[in-house]
Amino acid sequence: MQDKYEAMPIARLREIARESHADHDPEATRIFVNRVLDMEVERRTWFTHENLGYQPFSSTAKLGEHPGGGTAAADPLAIAYDRGVRVHAAHEEARYFLEYARLRPRNLLAALIQSAKTDRRVNGPWGASYDQVAAGLGYYARMLGWPPGIEARVKFKKGQAIKRAALEGRTQMLMLARLG
Repeated sequence: MQDKYEAMPIARLREIARESHADHDPEATRIFVNRVLDMEVERRTWFTHENLGYQPFSSTAKLGEHPGGGTAAADPLAIAYDRGVRVHAAHEEARYFLEYARLRPRNLLAALIQSAKTDRRVNGPWGASYDQVAAGLGYYARMLGWPPGIEARVKFKKGQAIKRAALEGRTQMLMLARLG
């Protein structure tokens, strides 16, 4: 059942995530929130500001030389990039949902950090521990498109604080997704 939701377009997934929908499934709600966060991280890091060296594809991705295995995740992104399409409509829908959620900046930043770290294609600086991220928060926040100085307003003493704030943010998004 989970694979069915993973392949589903985000708009349809959002419909099923609502409790008022006849085919509502709590697993769909969880997958919707995960996808929204993943797409926002993707939009902020790979599409919005050319995070050179940390894309999940290379210039040879279409030749089947994707590091770590197949090119299933790389080809659509690389082809869209070649066509000049940087932000897909689904990325915008994810962004709109996050704006609707109105999370506290602390919870949103933590949820985006957690999503960036749990991506199976993670490499480079996102491979750091949560404690290292907490210590260098400004650097990681800027990679996610936050303005310089955000670390003065949002502080995490330890990596565990990031995980707790991310859990709060995800919980709020799950509740909003269920309500519609």
